Amino acid sequence: MSYLCQFCLKTFNNIMVKNNSHSVFPPQEEFERVVERVQKSDKRTNIGLAPNASPIEKAKYDFCQTIARYRRENNLTEKTVAQRLGITSSRLDNILYSHINKFTLDELASYVNNLHIPFELKFADYGRKETTAEAH
Repeated sequence: MSYLCQFCLKTFNNIMVKNNSHSVFPPQEEFERVVERVQKSDKRTNIGLAPNASPIEKAKYDFCQTIARYRRENNLTEKTVAQRLGITSSRLDNILYSHINKFTLDELASYVNNLHIPFELKFADYGRKETTAEAH
């Protein structure tokens, strides 16, 4: 169980049981079933970042979020962004929904650069305490 996503949270909200004016989380089996189902999905499921994500995974996730934010803030269609990046709509979906396992860090950095979004990628190798990808 490594990822949580918005779908999971919506699902959990739908199956939570009211008990004396407070909510009770679903049973562990139900929780694991939903998380497993979402992880296997290639559909439009926004995959969150695992709490124990590596520095590279964090940077890739930040780049995906940067591209999604760029699309929203500029009111662009998915088709327009895909054309600007020279990728298919399916590939863009993987970016917009943070399917970071389908990309290398180089690819995502290149896409952010192609959109002319300034960014700074910092790695510090003292105990793996700092790795960030910041878009400005």
